[in-house]
Amino acid sequence: MRRRLLVLLIACLALPALALAADTDPKRQINPADQRKAASIVLKRSDFAAGWKKVPSTPDTDTDNSCPGYNPDQSDLVLTGEAEADFEATGGFPTVSSIANVYKSRRDAVAAWTRSAKPALASCLAQVLKREVEKDGAKVAIAKSGAIAFPKLAPRTVAYRVGFTVTVMRAGETTKIPFTLHVVALGNGRGDCALITFAFGNGLPAAELRAFAKVTAARLAAAKL
Repeated sequence: MRRRLLVLLIACLALPALALAADTDPKRQINPADQRKAASIVLKRSDFAAGWKKVPSTPDTDTDNSCPGYNPDQSDLVLTGEAEADFEATGGFPTVSSIANVYKSRRDAVAAWTRSAKPALASCLAQVLKREVEKDGAKVAIAKSGAIAFPKLAPRTVAYRVGFTVTVMRAGETTKIPFTLHVVALGNGRGDCALITFAFGNGLPAAELRAFAKVTAARLAAAKL
């Protein structure tokens, strides 16, 4: 259940730094220089305390991540670099995914951001999450979803939270498990990046979320995009 939920959560997101539905993907013209810059931005194992480990990145899925009134189209934009690094604590929770994209021009990066980083993103994420997880027989109740206050660590900064409860049947008994998803997106010049954290209860502690975001923002600035 944990890995399935994480795959769905990442597939559902439609931020500039994340994969979109195939027909709305930006054109990929990956070059070595921008690929190295993207790789330099994402979190490293050394950024985490003892007990965390790097895990294989979540594969792409065919999940429909669009919603009525929210289906950002980046098909006219050009992506020149991309990187992802996924981490989890002992026992599988919390999880942190760090993603970075580099666009051919600042204009492309700003266009991707403007089209995608909207208030409707959080509610769309909640809708898609509920729809996809319930295909596996569980029940999802969304408690809250929306933008949250967050320090402006980069010229383009936005953060979202989705709180939800998954109800599953185990050995004839009903189990309710609360989760919180946090998404922090940062943009600077030609680069966009995102942190996606997934944890029980109220989610990753705010201090840790800010610390990871500060490291990412510093590397984004250092990439000089």
